[in-house]
Amino acid sequence: MAFETGSQVGQYIIEEKLGQGGMATVYKARHQRLDRHVAIKVLHPAFKDDESFLRRFTREAQVVARLEHPNIVPVYDFAEFEGHPYLVMRYVDGETLKDAENRGQLSLTEINRIAQAVAAALDYAHGQGVLHRDVKPSNILLTKGGGVYMADFGLARMTEAGESTMSQDMIMGTPQYISPEQAKGVKELDGRTDIYSFGIVVYEMLTGQVPFQSDTGYSIIHSQIFDPPPNPSSLNDKISPQMETVLLKVLSKEPENRYATAGAFYAAFKQAASDMPSDISPIGAAVLPDSTEGLTKVTDTDVPPLPDLTDAPSSVTPAKEEPVKKKRPYGKLVIGAGIILALCLVGSLVVAILNDSGDDTAPPPNTAEPAPPEVDQPPPGDGRPGLPPAGELILP
Repeated sequence: MAFETGSQVGQYIIEEKLGQGGMATVYKARHQRLDRHVAIKVLHPAFKDDESFLRRFTREAQVVARLEHPNIVPVYDFAEFEGHPYLVMRYVDGETLKDAENRGQLSLTEINRIAQAVAAALDYAHGQGVLHRDVKPSNILLTKGGGVYMADFGLARMTEAGESTMSQDMIMGTPQYISPEQAKGVKELDGRTDIYSFGIVVYEMLTGQVPFQSDTGYSIIHSQIFDPPPNPSSLNDKISPQMETVLLKVLSKEPENRYATAGAFYAAFKQAASDMPSDISPIGAAVLPDSTEGLTKVTDTDVPPLPDLTDAPSSVTPAKEEPVKKKRPYGKLVIGAGIILALCLVGSLVVAILNDSGDDTAPPPNTAEPAPPEVDQPPPGDGRPGLPPAGELILP
């Protein structure tokens, strides 16, 4: 086998085998020149002899490589090595949702966070005309920092309807999560086939098990097509009637009876979850901590307070001081000017009145003492020298 630890594939050095599924084997590798880790997904050797597959693989890989979304694992490259087609993707350091479910029960808060990310990824891909066709917990990656990523978009499309000798189960996807129409072999599928599989993922997160289980894949597929799923509340009594209605709707056998988009399904799920407790695990079951516990939440409770500028130096001019200075008391200035003008007018009027009432014989302006009022003049003949009797005029 060309893909072994230490072997070189193009610009990549294989470091370890991460896992193997029905359609591909995944390796961790390092890009020599960029010095970064990547994940290499090598498709099943059975495709090596499929002459039409490489053409379809190239066409579908180009479509998937154009997907750019924060919740979708990006495809960096695709090529063929010694007849084996492979995809080069971002290496996500974390675990699958399936691994997390095997460790314990997720809280409702964590389920809500994962469902929101998956719904956003599906709606984006569907808007680009790309179906996943194999939505399941092992294709949902979780990181310690709270990241949620969907992998293997379009992989089922790449491997279907070829000339290879692979079994129909491997080509169609995973029986426990496959939609009824996909299980029937319907070729004209739309986004509602992914929404059905997404509904089973949420059903499993809430109840702890998939709706249909059996010893054989064909038996499970039969149930997907014909059997109604068990009521979720029969598997977990903490599931509310409203949530049960949402889950049964998304798992309708007919696509037209489901939610039209993944976002519509998530909105209904979120509304139903608002009336349920966060801890929905059965008594005695191990409860996993939320992946975001202990992380800094910049937009939540750990926003640093604004600095207290009460005791700031007076030399520091606040940024908004200048606009305040421009606000002058024009009203007070106008009133003050009016008062001053009024006083001037009154003073001028008083001076005018005094001038009109003055005597023509009044002393000139330079006289030191004005003439005493008439009432203060002594009576005639008081004997003082130099003063004529009253009523006499002194002729020059």
